[in-house]
Amino acid sequence: MFAWEEELVGELKLLLQNVTLQVDKDDKWLWNVEASHVFSVRSAYNLITAQQPTASSVAAFVIWNRDVPQKVGLFAWRLFRDRLSTKDNLLMRGVITNESRLCVVACDSEKNTAHLCLHCPFFGSVWYHIYRWLGISTASPLRVGGHFNQFIFVGGVSKARRSILHVIWFASVWEIWKERNNRQFKGKECTVV
Repeated sequence: MFAWEEELVGELKLLLQNVTLQVDKDDKWLWNVEASHVFSVRSAYNLITAQQPTASSVAAFVIWNRDVPQKVGLFAWRLFRDRLSTKDNLLMRGVITNESRLCVVACDSEKNTAHLCLHCPFFGSVWYHIYRWLGISTASPLRVGGHFNQFIFVGGVSKARRSILHVIWFASVWEIWKERNNRQFKGKECTVV
């Protein structure tokens, strides 16, 4: 199993720790979200979208922006859940060796999603240029989800403004990821600008 799958099995064991099986009763599925205990897609959707994002996470409904291509939305979904093939994830899965774990721009740091998108001296400087372009002055949060939430709300609360900032943020992390892949696999390099 992958490391994240082992975590899920551990969570499942914790959930089932207080479950007692009863031999004399029939098994049946119950959907506790509805009073009728009958599952519906509408109730599942309402349950998912009603959840408020925490400080370090991003609500699922904001990822699927209609102005962003689906492949970029899927990339962002994986990014927020730390499911990208970054070197730290590949190292945990045993795909690469410890010697190969450093950032592709040789900044002598282990490469994880936060380092790649925010804190790498090369890739992180992309945000400096974007902030300067937008006329924003701010400090970057430590985590990717916090950065996204801060970025989309820095321009005020107008829905149109947030949508534009969504697209800018998604386009920026998508280009960072593509540049990382070009450097890693094709030996091609672009400047930050």
